[in-house]
Amino acid sequence: MKHAVKIVAGAAALVLCLSAGRGWPGGSDSGPEDIHDDGPSYFGFVRDNNGKIIPDAKVTAEIKGMGAVITRTDKLGTYKLPGFGKHISPGNVTISCSKEGFRQVRTFNRTPAGKTPPTAIQIECQMQRAGAK
Repeated sequence: MKHAVKIVAGAAALVLCLSAGRGWPGGSDSGPEDIHDDGPSYFGFVRDNNGKIIPDAKVTAEIKGMGAVITRTDKLGTYKLPGFGKHISPGNVTISCSKEGFRQVRTFNRTPAGKTPPTAIQIECQMQRAGAK
């Protein structure tokens, strides 16, 4: 009887582990294997103008005519957003970044050309300390 209880408890623990979210950077539960069904994912770094990472920066993906999705960078300055749907053109998504004490200088699209449709789009934000020139 004790052996059967251990098997049931082990099976229950396995089900809990499999049903729990995987927790990818940027707060997404989407992993690399399921981004293709939802359109391209968006990822990148947020750095200052000297190349230093900026953790806990707010990253906003503005979807033209539909609203926005917000995430934060992790301690390595990286973020990841899931795909928004195949029907949403990457040209209708604008990535911007913010953090108190900084201002955004520009963004860089680092996605290699030629892969159509893209499965992932890399956008990096460059920021500058407020008041710096």
